Amino acid sequence: MDLENVKKGLMKEAKAEAKTIIENAEKGSASAIASANEKAKSMVAAARQRASEMVEAERNERFSAAKLKAKKILSDARNRVVDGASQQVWVEFVKVRETPSYEKMLKGLVGAAEKELGEKSTVCVNENDMKLAKKFSKNLSQKPAGISGGAVVVSKDGRVSIDNSFEAIFDSRKDDVKKIIFRELRGNGDGR
Repeated sequence: MDLENVKKGLMKEAKAEAKTIIENAEKGSASAIASANEKAKSMVAAARQRASEMVEAERNERFSAAKLKAKKILSDARNRVVDGASQQVWVEFVKVRETPSYEKMLKGLVGAAEKELGEKSTVCVNENDMKLAKKFSKNLSQKPAGISGGAVVVSKDGRVSIDNSFEAIFDSRKDDVKKIIFRELRGNGDGR
């Protein structure tokens, strides 16, 4: 064998081996590219899914926030209506002073407090009720009380007082008044 033939044989063998290596590399790179493309598609799909979930979560959060805000607005409006109605009830309550039955009512409020605190207790009424209260109370304060009606009765030693003023009576029943008004607003005005 001559050297030239050995050289040609080695070259042919090297070319064949190179061709096999290149083919295997191309197959491997095609497989790697296909794998990379699959991973990329999977990542894009996952990103789309996350984006969709985030949009849905944001939509739900905004919807919930809007519902809460609407409930607050409705509640605030209801409270304003109830407060306004309570004020109207107060105005009507104070008008009791203008009725013939007010004298009996005032006498009962003063009498109950004097009975509890003793006859030497001091009765305080507003300026308009002074003349009326003199009819049934001996210990009437000469200084008018800053109340709308009713009476405040103070024990002889000044330590104990019973507030039967319209303000105190109304305030003690304010929650009941509001419950009735709320019931009326909801349309359940059956008195229960």
